[in-house]
Order: sequence, then C-alpha cells, then structure tokens
Amino acid sequence: MKFEMDSVEVMSDGVISENQFGIADMGFILDLLRNKIYSNIIKACCQEYTCNARDAHREAGKADVPIVVTLPTALEPTWRCRDFGNSISPDKMVNVFIQYGASTKRTSNQFTGGFGIGCKTAFGYGDSFIVNTFINGIARSYSCVIDDTRCGKLVLLSENET
Repeated sequence: MKFEMDSVEVMSDGVISENQFGIADMGFILDLLRNKIYSNIIKACCQEYTCNARDAHREAGKADVPIVVTLPTALEPTWRCRDFGNSISPDKMVNVFIQYGASTKRTSNQFTGGFGIGCKTAFGYGDSFIVNTFINGIARSYSCVIDDTRCGKLVLLSENET
C-alpha cells in the first residue's frame, strides 16, 4: 500500500541539546508487536500470509494463478500457504523479512500492507515457524524462532538444489 508521507521542515533556535528517541528494551517492544495487536491470532495469520502470497503473485505478474492453502488435519496439524511468486532472496530475508518496519510494498497501491509487521504474525501464535523459499534453483528452509533475547532470530536450516 502506497503511503503519502508529509515532509516536515523543522527550524529551531537556541537549542542547547538534542536526543533522538529510541527503543531501550527491544525484546519488550517486539513482544508487543507480536502478541498485543491481534485480537484473533489464527485469523490474523491466515489473512497476513494469504495477502502476502497474493501480493507475491501480483508482483510476479501471476495475479490469475491461485495460491495454495493447506489446512491442518489430525494427521498433519500444519497450516501452509504456498505462492508461486518471485520468492525471497537470502538478502531480502535478512534485510526485509526479519526487520520490523521494513517493506517492499510502499511504492504501489497494488499491494496489501506495507507496515513490515505482517510476515512476523506467526510469532503471535507460537515461538517458531518455518519459511521455505525457492529461488534460482535453490530451495532454502528457514526457522524463525524467538530466542532468549526475546527479539528472535532467523536460522537457515537447509539449502538444496531443486
């Protein structure tokens, strides 16, 4: 979603000192973003990941190709959402996917979101989730996990030729 940002020009006179606001306890703030903004976390996960999959198809020029959603069963209790877009490069995993507030969706109204929070929604449901990417003939499996810092980390589990 394209955001209209107002530019602000601030003029000051007689300033003795300035200090920039920051985040003292990153783990606490990230916990708020993971666990306090959704009233129905299962619904939020389904919405966020299906919207991201749809956006991936739009970005790849495959808007008419359906995404694949697999519902959990008694034998396989895992919810999955699979798109066939351009995938996420290792660089984007590190510099966009795991960065709160980072987004590639702010340049067009063609996409949903743009806040840089939605892809981390599964942390509101549990302390870990898996992301599989397929790019340039390489399948990668990542584990996103909340560690003792409460900030979380991205762990590359495997890389295999497809």
